[in-house]
Amino acid sequence: MRLGLHSIFLSLFIVASSLCAQAEMVVSHKTAGLEYPENTYEGFLASLTMPVDAIEIDLHVTKDKQLVLHHDPVLSSYNCFGKTSQQRVVIAQTPVSDLLALKCFNHKVDAAYRLSKFSDVLDAYAESDQSKLLLVEVKVWDELIENNPLHKDLDTEAMHYPHKQVARLVYEQLRLYDLKNNIVFNTFSRELLLELKALQQPDEKFEYGLLYKGEYSPWKLGLIAFFSPLECYDACWAPDYSEVKKWLETNDIEYFIPNFAQLNNILFRWGYKRHIKGKSLAFKVIPWTLNDQSAWKKYRDYHFDGIITDVPSLYLESMDGR
Repeated sequence: MRLGLHSIFLSLFIVASSLCAQAEMVVSHKTAGLEYPENTYEGFLASLTMPVDAIEIDLHVTKDKQLVLHHDPVLSSYNCFGKTSQQRVVIAQTPVSDLLALKCFNHKVDAAYRLSKFSDVLDAYAESDQSKLLLVEVKVWDELIENNPLHKDLDTEAMHYPHKQVARLVYEQLRLYDLKNNIVFNTFSRELLLELKALQQPDEKFEYGLLYKGEYSPWKLGLIAFFSPLECYDACWAPDYSEVKKWLETNDIEYFIPNFAQLNNILFRWGYKRHIKGKSLAFKVIPWTLNDQSAWKKYRDYHFDGIITDVPSLYLESMDGR
């Protein structure tokens, strides 16, 4: 009898473990941005063939109101031109034809690339089985862009268009493909997220996610950043997990996408554990961005709903080898 009960409990445990593993969402971040040039058609096609659950892309609006894939609002030696180049091209101030003509180089993966249009990605997605979620990060002016040292001496407010206009442009493009679900809009901008949510039609079953790093607080955290290997731009952000939890619940946002490094920071991890970790939540938690074994090991302690990584193939291989 005892042996029989033991076998039953063991079987239930195995089934439960299997279901938990299946429930994890693996997101190919920036079209597998450390396996291929990030935010490219090439990376998107490759991600479609991977056993991932979702593919994340970043969108910017061009001068002639077209949508292109790119993470940064400015093309520079950091993400496009030679390492000694002084050239800078602001996407929002450049026609799409000029952007598509550029021959860029991704220094992270040592590969040439060209910018891709959102419509090209949607063409490929529409022709797929559409089983993967498409996470669309819509880029607008925010504190991260304003305080980025790479944008020094540039008019940062001229890098983006009004939130409502951007939201309408994104929807206009999407609706050409009659996509009704499996789209998750995400952004750091709460205002834009609510604009996108307000424009959704009754037959559209889109979801929404808030990317989160907190408030830029150099006066509070500058001294700590002085002793950190990171620049203040990277380290001087103060999350308020109590406040953001209330905002997410009040506005019925389905995904919370926090910065993973902050969750492991001694200054902030207690706040996360107090307000979010292990709680019964109305939203899913998927942190960004986890790219190595050390991060993946820590990730397991949090019981997240998914993982965002630039190296999805390596992550999945590591999971197979567990």
